[in-house]
Amino acid sequence: AQTVTIVRDDNPVNAGTPLDRETFMGVQGFISGTTVFNSSGSITETNETGTLTTTFLPNGSIQEAFVGADGSTVTKTTTFLSNGNIQEVLS
Repeated sequence: AQTVTIVRDDNPVNAGTPLDRETFMGVQGFISGTTVFNSSGSITETNETGTLTTTFLPNGSIQEAFVGADGSTVTKTTTFLSNGNIQEVLS
């Protein structure tokens, strides 16, 4: 049998994000917001955490660009490869 010891820091240097029902629902996509189907064919979703724009690229790839309410950004590009695999790249 293996024993694991978990040590908790009751005096953290930085406060973390509370893990409550609202947080878990948001992670699953259950959050109030608006969705707009743009004339360009892209989709823009906006909620309290930021804005996600999904663009369908001419080469068949999908680009999702998220801009957080704090100005942080992350982009994910999904490419469907000829061998049937799916490649996702974060930048």
